[in-house]
Amino acid sequence: MAKLHYALLLLISLISHSNADIKTLSLTSDPRPIILLHTFAFTDLGRVTISASDVSISPLLRRTDSSRLGFVLLPEEALLQFFHEIRENPKFCILDSHRSVNLFTFRNVSRPLRSHFKRTYPVTYPSGYYFLFFANCHPDVRVSMNVHTELYNLDLDGSKNYLPLGQSTLIPLFVAFSLAYFFVLALWVYYCRCNKESTNRVHRLLNGLIMAKTLSLIYAGLDKYSVKLTGSPHGWEISFEVFRFLSSLIIAALIIIGFSFFKQFLPEKSAKVWIIPIALQVLSNLAFPFAVMMGDTGPWVVLGLALLDMICTCTIVVTVGRSIWLLKEAAKTDEKVAMKLAKIKKFALVYALAIGYFYVAPMVALVLNCFIATRYKWVSNAVQEGANLTIYVVTLRMFRPVNDYTILDAQDEMEETMAVAYEESEV
Repeated sequence: MAKLHYALLLLISLISHSNADIKTLSLTSDPRPIILLHTFAFTDLGRVTISASDVSISPLLRRTDSSRLGFVLLPEEALLQFFHEIRENPKFCILDSHRSVNLFTFRNVSRPLRSHFKRTYPVTYPSGYYFLFFANCHPDVRVSMNVHTELYNLDLDGSKNYLPLGQSTLIPLFVAFSLAYFFVLALWVYYCRCNKESTNRVHRLLNGLIMAKTLSLIYAGLDKYSVKLTGSPHGWEISFEVFRFLSSLIIAALIIIGFSFFKQFLPEKSAKVWIIPIALQVLSNLAFPFAVMMGDTGPWVVLGLALLDMICTCTIVVTVGRSIWLLKEAAKTDEKVAMKLAKIKKFALVYALAIGYFYVAPMVALVLNCFIATRYKWVSNAVQEGANLTIYVVTLRMFRPVNDYTILDAQDEMEETMAVAYEESEV
């Protein structure tokens, strides 16, 4: 169980970092050997403030060494080494690691039973992200206390900056991209008004999608700005998640509308095969932001939704490729099949853009995030948002009201119907 706990702790720490940098945690008879309290990237002026009240350990025995309970900082690059040492020696204590920075142990408290203490420690040798742990190296001892932690960096003017190293750049970045999306939104609305005859529900949904994306970036910037000044998002993260969920809802509606239109041009077997994976993808894209809003974003939820999405994507890609290959052979002698082939190619292009939005852009950002220095982590966000903006612009260009690729173009449908009727009359 201890090894499972350490593995889950590592997985959680690698998935994401904390959004708020002031935390309060209440422990009641907690037997865990190690508890992750915080993650943060420090500058040369980094500080850690730890405040604990109502501290008690049970059972309080004479042989209990109070120096084996305390708070410790561990650099990110030493985390894997620590888990390797745990695997080699299950009794190994993080307080004994030569890579850790021991901040405070219960030996510094004159009366461990129902004591109170508050300390601030400078981080003089920052090396990227640090993990703040509470370690209990007594397997038979349970700890109760209320812990309040603050991790921050000092700016040049001496004010506290609760954002990790490099994260402050995200504020102007989100503002810049929100302005770019607003400009695209204004152009799209103007273009739709100038072509009212060709504007349909898909165009109005795209209008709502761009607006939701713009507002989500605005609230993301407000979230970071609030954390920078106060250490807490103060509810801005809820607004961000709401509009992100709304974006996913609109994308799900567009997928359903697009599939319902293209289904009539697909081979019957392919259409039946795609119904289940497309429905599952729609549900998974709605489930993740909903799980974030509900606070259920554990590692198994993230990995389960990602695996489901990957299986659905592979199923659709394989069947699309197979359908295109079969239709290419039949289209050489049948014009009606050639018409279906053109439609399915358009669907494949739309789905390729969706894959780029949901998979390629986040994957590239993740790779960059793993290899660039901590102070330049914002570059991965810039690359992802830039790729997303490009995909949005390309999609709008394809489906603008006067474009031949318009999904629900009535004239195109009429011409196809007339062509089919003409062929049937000849037969």
